[in-house]
Amino acid sequence: MPSLSDALKKESPTGYVPTIPPLALPPQEMPGQTNSFKVNPWIRTPIPPTSAGPDTLRQFNDGDANVPRRRVLPLPVGTGQGGAAAVTNTTVVQAASSAATTGLTTKTVSYTSPLLTSNSTITQSLSLTAKSFQLVSVTANAPCEIRMYGNALAMAVDATRVMDAPPPAEWQNGIITDVVLDTAPYQWNWENRVGCNSDSPQTTNLYIAVTNLNSIPQNIQLSIVLLPLA
Repeated sequence: MPSLSDALKKESPTGYVPTIPPLALPPQEMPGQTNSFKVNPWIRTPIPPTSAGPDTLRQFNDGDANVPRRRVLPLPVGTGQGGAAAVTNTTVVQAASSAATTGLTTKTVSYTSPLLTSNSTITQSLSLTAKSFQLVSVTANAPCEIRMYGNALAMAVDATRVMDAPPPAEWQNGIITDVVLDTAPYQWNWENRVGCNSDSPQTTNLYIAVTNLNSIPQNIQLSIVLLPLA
C-alpha cells in the first residue's frame, strides 16, 4: 500500500488541467447592499403615526450612495401600569323639570256625538287652546273609529277612504292620526304623535271624524288628552 505522501499528488491526473483563470466565488455581501434593483430612499417602517422627530430616528444607509434609506422609529414610552390609558368618567346629573317650570300642561278635550247609527260618521271641529299639540291618549265609551285632521279640506277628501285602508301616496293630505277602537277597553295611548292646524291663516281648530262601529245606535263620547305646544 502506497504511503500518504505518494497518494497525494500535486499534479493533476492525466488528461485534466486546471482552468485558467480559476473560477472566483461571488462576493459575500449583506442583503440590501449594492443591489441592482431600485429602492425607495424615503421608505419608512409601516407603523402607526408617532411623535418621534428627526433627532430620534435611527438611519441605515443602503448601497454606496450614502443616502439614508431605512428608518427605524424607537418604541413609544409606556405611560401608567401596563400601558393602559387613563379614563375619566364624568356624570352629569340633571334635575327633572316639572310642568310648572316648562309651562306645558296637558289638557283634556271632551266630545259627545249625537246619536249615530251603526257605521255612520259625523265630522266636527273642536276648538283648542293652541295651534299645535302633542296627542297623549284618547278614551271612548263604545267601539268607534277616530280620525283627526289639520284642516277641513283634508277631512272632506279623506271621507271616501274605507277603514284600515292606507291613504294614497300621491295625496298631500293633512291626516294627523287614524285610530280604530274595536276592543275594550276603548283607549289608545300615543308615544310621539304631534299635530297642528293647517288652515290659512292658522287657527286653533282640530277637525275630527267619528264613526260608530257598534251594531246599535250609539252616542260616542270621547275624552282626548293632549299637550298644547304653541
